Amino acid sequence: MNAKRKTVWVSLMSLTVLLLTGAWSVLAGDSWAPEPWSASLLEGIWTTMVPTPVGHTSINSFVIQAQGSEGMVYTIIGKHPQCSPTLLGTFPESERLSDMMGYCVRTGANTFSFSVIWHGVKEGGPERMGIGEVVFMGIFSGTLELVDPDTLQYTGTIAGYAADQDVDGDRLPDESAVPVICAPISLSFKR
Repeated sequence: MNAKRKTVWVSLMSLTVLLLTGAWSVLAGDSWAPEPWSASLLEGIWTTMVPTPVGHTSINSFVIQAQGSEGMVYTIIGKHPQCSPTLLGTFPESERLSDMMGYCVRTGANTFSFSVIWHGVKEGGPERMGIGEVVFMGIFSGTLELVDPDTLQYTGTIAGYAADQDVDGDRLPDESAVPVICAPISLSFKR
């Protein structure tokens, strides 16, 4: 009887170790070997200069903060004090921009999937009780790579959608919506 218990106990312990090792392998990305500096350094304030077709650049800054201690999902809040409220003339009735809000998810040791949204707003007059009206939705999406402790490389697209491409009113473009404007963009963010 004692030998059977020992066999069952050894089998259960072996299975537990295998499961934990396998689960860690999945969570750790099958041999993702993050640089020593990458585990927590995505968090912080990152700034870039966005070029425009007329040669001017505008400042964009993101605050990135981890959602939990695992370093897998991050919240992003962005400010763009110099950006065109009309998305470079595409939506001329827009008068101001909301903050950018979004997330990024770790896809590798130092790589992340990234998406933020912001809204172009037309100021509301007395008939709207001062509440602004959304004119367009802008989306940055793509990938981020933590190149070194002070450099974050973004590669993706910037897209603009008209307010009428949000039929359900959730302030996100409908799934079938085609952007009014869409362009590839690559930016280098610094701390």
